[in-house]
Amino acid sequence: MREQNLLPHKLRFKSSSIIQMIQMILGEIPSLYNTNQDFLSLSAYDRSILLHNTVAHVTGLSTNFTLYKIGLTEQPTYDDAVAIMGDPDLVPIVKRIEGRLNFDMTTMKLFLAILSFSTASYTVYSNMPSRNLLNIKQILKIQDKYIELTWRYLLYKNDFQRTVRIFSDLIRSIFIIYETIVKVHDIQWYINTFDAIIQQTEQSLSTDG
Repeated sequence: MREQNLLPHKLRFKSSSIIQMIQMILGEIPSLYNTNQDFLSLSAYDRSILLHNTVAHVTGLSTNFTLYKIGLTEQPTYDDAVAIMGDPDLVPIVKRIEGRLNFDMTTMKLFLAILSFSTASYTVYSNMPSRNLLNIKQILKIQDKYIELTWRYLLYKNDFQRTVRIFSDLIRSIFIIYETIVKVHDIQWYINTFDAIIQQTEQSLSTDG
């Protein structure tokens, strides 16, 4: 952000620099999985399924949250860059996500943990055969633990009414992420980065195991 702001106005935040920034942020995603003891307690088979099913949600939400927190989304050239590097239809979707991201860092970390154990999915057609989780009861139990922890944390920090509103915004934000995933499915640089994250995480888990 500092380097970009030092450039002349017309040269700031071109699509290539934003892509580079997003790829840097996404490069940290594997640590969410390979440092989580609950995730590591699962079988390699279930870890693989969860990884393939949830990385898109986690990367989408965490990237938008990070860009929002560092102030990039407030830059006047950001919307133009999003349209150029992706799809003009992404701009209003991104704006909707921004309106739901006014959380503190702890809330977002807890929500990303919930998402990393999510058994929900989205509709994107692929050649990958569907696979069923072997120990879904264990996974749901872990997910429930993080949901309850998030709820208790929010109640500790806020009154009941605001807690409900924040939790509602968290749920709405993931619905918007679903829509984003469908939109970016044909954006090659994003798909390549997405595939690299899955491969890197699986290799890391295999090495640690």
